[in-house]
Amino acid sequence: MNHLLKAVLFSALILSGGDLSAQESSFQLGIRLGGGMSVNPGMDNILVSEDYYSNYTFKDKWQAVPTVGFFAQYHASESIIGVEGGISYWQKASQLVYDDKEGLHYEVTPRYNYLGLTALLKVYPWKKGFNIAVGGRAGANLNDKGISYDSNQEEERFSKYQFATVAETERLMKEKLTGKPDVAIGGGFGYEIGKHWGIDLRYFYGVTSTIKTETNDFNWVEKPTHSHSIELSVSYLFDI
Repeated sequence: MNHLLKAVLFSALILSGGDLSAQESSFQLGIRLGGGMSVNPGMDNILVSEDYYSNYTFKDKWQAVPTVGFFAQYHASESIIGVEGGISYWQKASQLVYDDKEGLHYEVTPRYNYLGLTALLKVYPWKKGFNIAVGGRAGANLNDKGISYDSNQEEERFSKYQFATVAETERLMKEKLTGKPDVAIGGGFGYEIGKHWGIDLRYFYGVTSTIKTETNDFNWVEKPTHSHSIELSVSYLFDI
């Protein structure tokens, strides 16, 4: 009888342990690391707002940016709906390149850091694994003077124009073209691998203008500049 009782208890313990291990937590905490590309078109309209002259070109170039996030996620395994929210760090960057027929060349590169909140609604068509996310993020600008400038304007051939030095031009841009807080909408696609790993490809569009033009004497004007960001990230999830 004792042997039979021990066998029953042992079997119950094994079955209980198997059930517990098979359970999946609906709540998870995660850390996300990634990077991507960002561009901020429209700065040319700030610097040259009217057709003062011709024979020049502007070009916007995408820039590499990092992203980091700490988030909480809720998704019940039997549901196609989940939610995600957390604290994120991201950058918005771009480069405006100017060239003209005289050979003048300059590059204006705003690169702003943000810390804020991200919230996303996630849809799992097959209840797990692949998901579609829609939502947005809002963050404070951590370096509103994060703009840099480089040019060949100090070359002797341009001396007749009496341009300011490159350093002085950059100082004026930092003072008069300042970064603003970021509010963006976006979404993307993700895939969760097993219980703990995930990969996401997301796009964000800046609803608020990236740059504010302060009062100045250089004919720089206030124009909207809305950013585009594409980010690829990997996350690790902890059950709670």
